[in-house]
Amino acid sequence: MALEIERRFLVRKDVRHLCRDGVRILQGYLPSDGACTVRVRIAEGGATLTIKSSKRGACRDEVEHPLPLDFARQLLRHRCTGRVIEKTRYRHCQDGLCWEIDVFHGENAGLVIAEVELDDPDQTVPLPDWIGAEVTTLRAYGNSALSRAPIRRWPAEAA
Repeated sequence: MALEIERRFLVRKDVRHLCRDGVRILQGYLPSDGACTVRVRIAEGGATLTIKSSKRGACRDEVEHPLPLDFARQLLRHRCTGRVIEKTRYRHCQDGLCWEIDVFHGENAGLVIAEVELDDPDQTVPLPDWIGAEVTTLRAYGNSALSRAPIRRWPAEAA
C-alpha cells in the first residue's frame, strides 16, 4: 500500500498560460463506510479503481488497480449515481515540484485546485504566485465531497 502525501490549494489567478495538453477525467465515488473513499476514474482511455484511507493531515494510504474500461463505465453509470465529477488535469513543473492543476466542469465549473505530491509531510513547498488558500484539510474541497455537494449548490457566502 502506497502512502500519498499531498497538499491542495485554490488557484487565485488565471493559469491558462500554464495549462497545455490537459487530460479529461471522469470520476465517481462508490458508497463506503466513511473509513475510506472508493473512486472509479476514467482518463486517457484507461480506467482505475482507487481506495484511499481517511486523511491524516496531508497523508493517507492509497491502493490503485486497473479496471476494464467497460466495467468502469458501468460502475460510473449504475453505482456512482449522483457522485460523479468531471475535470481537466494539467501538469506544471515549477521550483522542482510537479503541480497538478484541476479545472472542474459541470456543477463545479469555476473551481480550480492545484495539488502537489510530496515525499515528506514536512517538506517545504515554495508557493507560486498563482496559488491561493490551502484547502488540504478542508473536506468540502475534496473530490469525493465535491461529487456530493458541488460548489454550485454552496451558499454564496461559502464559495
